[in-house]
Parts: sequence; C-alpha cells; structure tokens
Amino acid sequence: MFGRLGGLLRRRATGAVFGQVTQAAAGLVLSVAAARFLGAAGLATFSLIYGAIVLVTAVSSGMVGDSLTVLDRHEPRVRAGLHVWAVVVSVGAGVLGAVVAVLTNTVEPVVGVVLAVAVTAYVVEDALRRLLMAAGRYWTLPAVDATSLVFSLATLVAFALSGPLTLTSFLWALVAGQLAAALVAWLCAPARERPRGPWRRPAMGEVWSFGVWRAAGQMVRPGLLTALRLVVVAALGAAAYGPLEAARVYTAPTLILVQGLGSYLLPHYVATRDRAPRRAIRAADGAALGLAAAVAAITAVAVLLQPVVEPLLTGGNYAVPVLCIVGWGTYAVSAAFLLPYSGLATVHRRQRRVLFLRLLEFAALGVVVWLVYRVPDGELWAPLALAIGPVLVAIAVRQFVLRPLVRTESVPDADEVAAPLPV
Repeated sequence: MFGRLGGLLRRRATGAVFGQVTQAAAGLVLSVAAARFLGAAGLATFSLIYGAIVLVTAVSSGMVGDSLTVLDRHEPRVRAGLHVWAVVVSVGAGVLGAVVAVLTNTVEPVVGVVLAVAVTAYVVEDALRRLLMAAGRYWTLPAVDATSLVFSLATLVAFALSGPLTLTSFLWALVAGQLAAALVAWLCAPARERPRGPWRRPAMGEVWSFGVWRAAGQMVRPGLLTALRLVVVAALGAAAYGPLEAARVYTAPTLILVQGLGSYLLPHYVATRDRAPRRAIRAADGAALGLAAAVAAITAVAVLLQPVVEPLLTGGNYAVPVLCIVGWGTYAVSAAFLLPYSGLATVHRRQRRVLFLRLLEFAALGVVVWLVYRVPDGELWAPLALAIGPVLVAIAVRQFVLRPLVRTESVPDADEVAAPLPV
C-alpha cells in the first residue's frame, strides 16, 4: 500500500499538488493585500466576491474541466461542445454575478461591469488549467499561477501610484492576472490540445449529460460548509464560530493536498479505464487507504505544531481548540478516502449515482444541529460529525456503484493483484 503511495506522490501527482498550492498562494496574497489596503468593510466585500468567484469556478470545473478530462475531447463534435459550453459558462457566470452584485447593492453598476469581466476571465483561465491537467502537464501549473500573481500585483502597484487602492483596483488586478495566466496556459498546452476549433455541430447534450452531474457534485462540500457556518452562527453567534473557522484555515493545506491529488487521479483513471474492474477496485482500495494515511500524518504534524503556529494565525486574540483542528483534519482524511472511489466511478460514467450518494453527507447536518443545541461546546465536535459522511459515501460507492462492475468481467481472476500506480 505504502509503496503505491510513494509512487503516487512522485512526478505528476506531486506536480498536481504543487499546482494547487501555488494557485491557493496566489489567492492568499491578494486577500492579504486587500486586508492591508481596503480596510475591514472593503475586505469583507472583496472576500465575498472572491469566494463567489471561486464557487462559480468550481461549478465550471465540474461542467467543463471534468468533461474535457473524461470525454473524448479530440472527437470534433465533443470538442466543439466543450468550446461552446466554456463560452456559455464563463460569460453567463460573469453576467449573472455582476447582475446579482449590483441588485444586492454589493457594488456600483460601473464596478459590476469590471466584475463581469473578472469572473469571465477567472473561469476561462481555470478551464485552461484543467486542460493542462488533462494533458498531463502538471508542472506547468506553477508557471501559470506565478504569471497570474505577478500581473495582478503589477496592476495593483500601477493603481497605487495613481491614488488609493479601491475594490475596482483589485478587480482589475484579477482581470490582468487571469488573462495573462490564461495566455501562458494556452501556450503551455500541447499544440493539438489548444482550443482553436471546431465550433460546428457541437455535442452540447453529451457534454451536458456528463458535466452537469459533476458540476452539481462540486457544490456538495462548499454547500455543506456553508450550512455548517449558518447553523453555528445562527445558534451561537459569529464570535463562537471564529475559532472553528480559524481551525479550518489552519488545516486548509490538508484539503489542498486532497484537491491536488484529485486533479491527478481523474486523468490517471481515464488513462487506465480499460483495466479490469476487479483490478481497478483493488487499486482504488490501496490508493484510498494510502491517501487517508498520508493526510492523517499531516494532520498529526499540524496538531503538534499548533502551539507554535496558533499565535501567528490569531495574533493571540483567541484560542483555537485542538479538538477543532483534529476534527477538520479528520474531515480531510475522510475526503481523501472517498476520492479514489468517486474518481473511478466517474470514469465509468457513474457520476449521477455518486452525486445521489454524496447528498447523504448532508445527513450529518442533523448531528451538527443536535450537537450545537443540546451539547455544551457541541460546536467543537461539528467537524468530526461532518467527517462521518464521506467515509460512509466511500463505502457505499464501492459496494453499490463499483462492485456491480465486476459482474461485467468475462473471466474474473480471483488471484489478480492491483497494479501499482504510475511512478
């Protein structure tokens, strides 16, 4: 098991994880700059907008990114369908986001126009990043993210030289950074992969029938976390949720690891989709246990380092309960355990069943509500309660979605062993 994990954490998988780290770092730098120059109110608005952009991008990543990874993107009609959906999703998200922001008085109409451009640019850049992942060019992702950061910061410097920085300045910085990064991603893609056409007779229905379920699946985890925030804040107030959120931020690198490995596993399963189902399931078992063990080890290190890192995170203003850190780390472990099974099921076109099973994760909210309202300091146990869901879903996907595939094998081989993941 650990030998396979060692192979997984080399080369492409490492590049996938590092790409997630550099992308997260670029966003963090902008958030820190916003905190420094926009003040509390401006930071709140920027964080709201940036969070919404990331959420929209996650949906686009499921609709377009996963589709171009799993479907035959070299077939002309599918390729055309991917192009059209990329335009529809990016432009539609930009326009819708701007309209909602203006109607809710979050931004002025003029700023809303800049917001529309920023959202569109962000979604387009993410689609090109996913194309690089699908083509196996993971180690080009840091260059793409570095380009985004450099151009964003350069734009902010240019605005700062002409006057105080505003929310509009940061939105233009996003536009500049994402457009430059998109160009670099396009140049880094193999020549035959670059999106230049065709556009005729797009297979819109085929892309939709696959991608819509993946896009919906991308909403499960952020939706669950949003619901948790609402429950705790409504019951106990924002101050009570603060330490819980600080613990989540502290353990965020574990989820970045999970997301990075997820961006690697899906193309890997596409490349090995002809593997016998029995063998594929055994390989997924090994990957699930290995990834869960790796994330658990990182969580243990985070707990040990808490006394040193906590003052840097909170400024000494409040304590971060170790129970919350353990809880969020356990949630990351459960997400890692689910990852190989959901990826394998997606490649075998079972993404609809996976989505329905993942909706069972919301049942954990009932436990959270009971903890918050009935147990003293029960909110501290909420992350652990959420961690139950992905484990149960992983078991269900394995038994009820993947195991039936074994019956399709013409000659089952009971002695077949799982092949190691590529090194």
